[in-house]
Amino acid sequence: MLPVVAADEHTRVITLYLEGVGDGKRFVQVARDVTQHKPVLALKVGRFASGQRAAASHTGALAGSDAAYEAAFEKCGLFRADNAGQMFDWAQALAACPLPGGRKVVVLTNAGGPGVMAADALEANGLQMAALAPGTEKALSKLLPPAASVHNPVDMLASASPQQYADCLSALLGDPGVDAVLLILLPPPMYHAEEAADALIPFIRASRKPVLAALPGSERTKEAARHFQRAGIPTYTFPEQAASALMVLARRAEYLTRAEQTASRFETHKTEETLETCTPEELAAAYGIPVAPMKRAASADQAVSIARELGFPVVMKIASPDISHKSDLGGVLLDLASEEAVYYGYAKVIENVRSAQPQARIEGVSLQRQAPAGQEVIVGMTRDPQFGALLMFGSGGVEVEGLKDVAFALGPLTQAEAESLMRRTWAGRKLDGFRNLPAADKSAVAQVLVRLSQLAEEHPEITEIEINPLRALAKGAITLDIRMATR
Repeated sequence: MLPVVAADEHTRVITLYLEGVGDGKRFVQVARDVTQHKPVLALKVGRFASGQRAAASHTGALAGSDAAYEAAFEKCGLFRADNAGQMFDWAQALAACPLPGGRKVVVLTNAGGPGVMAADALEANGLQMAALAPGTEKALSKLLPPAASVHNPVDMLASASPQQYADCLSALLGDPGVDAVLLILLPPPMYHAEEAADALIPFIRASRKPVLAALPGSERTKEAARHFQRAGIPTYTFPEQAASALMVLARRAEYLTRAEQTASRFETHKTEETLETCTPEELAAAYGIPVAPMKRAASADQAVSIARELGFPVVMKIASPDISHKSDLGGVLLDLASEEAVYYGYAKVIENVRSAQPQARIEGVSLQRQAPAGQEVIVGMTRDPQFGALLMFGSGGVEVEGLKDVAFALGPLTQAEAESLMRRTWAGRKLDGFRNLPAADKSAVAQVLVRLSQLAEEHPEITEIEINPLRALAKGAITLDIRMATR
């Protein structure tokens, strides 16, 4: 039905009530075609009823079916509302407003309190308070009394006249640093609210930037709201609603830009490799994913010989097909800086694991050269039965399931989609640097996600992939541990 409704020339926005889809891949394909031309909003119910299926990896354990829907909606540019009221707030804006050129918003108000509320709501929705140009602030100072605030939010005071509203809005729309305006109109004590609305309407209708109006004054602003609505200008009761609608306008603009990109392809140097013919490390390396060299030792003496070859210090990990979370069982030793430490470490790792899990098959240990310091993240893939390969990114290490700082995206990924996925987590934002933590190479991490998504696409027999941790370095990134599972 989506293409049929989208073909209607009188339809500007499509809203969906969605309980589920029968063919996830077909749904994404059709929805992507539609959203190139018209925005689609969805109210997807059953958010908390899906549960999470059991899985061996962190990635599989954290990927419930609702996460798959979220990833599918993100992929096809469909915006998911939390409730019916929000969906229609968004639809109003998308149907009537031009799209913003960015996320910088200015608030124009005749009362300080609602202006601060609007500023909070804008930032909560991922938007930014625009920094006004000196020329704009100077123009506002000439239009307003000395007690008014000419900084963002612009508070004209309760005495603001309809002409001051119009002149201030005109000045703000002319500022190149302003992408959108959130207009607040409380009942003016000296004028009728509809007079202010009538003065504002010509400027709003002529603007190439979106202007949304919040009218919190109940009965005394009803007539003003009717004037705005007759002019096709979206109105809301509270600033928080308008801020949410501005957010979806910004997301729509960003999606249309991003949708023009396609996923880059990496030419693998061994295109016929599978898990039956190589190790997970070799398969990842074939797709250009950097992997720290790892070698297997079946005895303490062999471990020492390998450590000498790799160079000290080294990391030692238990080698067992039955153990996913090695560190939980004492199966990982770090910073082994001498032959003696490696020799006795071998026995210690084996003993730790045998004591904790006697039935586990043990094939010795794996050794790696200790990697340089950096930030540790997790990247992974699990296959959703409806939508296909779900890529995961988030905080890595042993606490990933406890922190649940993860996000999912539907493959295959473009570089921009990978970077967007990373920004949705604290782990991704932290790559810019935090306190004493130096910045890491975000581009290299995003490239690992892109290549992992290609690997998953070209090897449908793989059901799960998990790199935990991937260490993001000042330049580059390196896989320290990887596991894969097949059907």
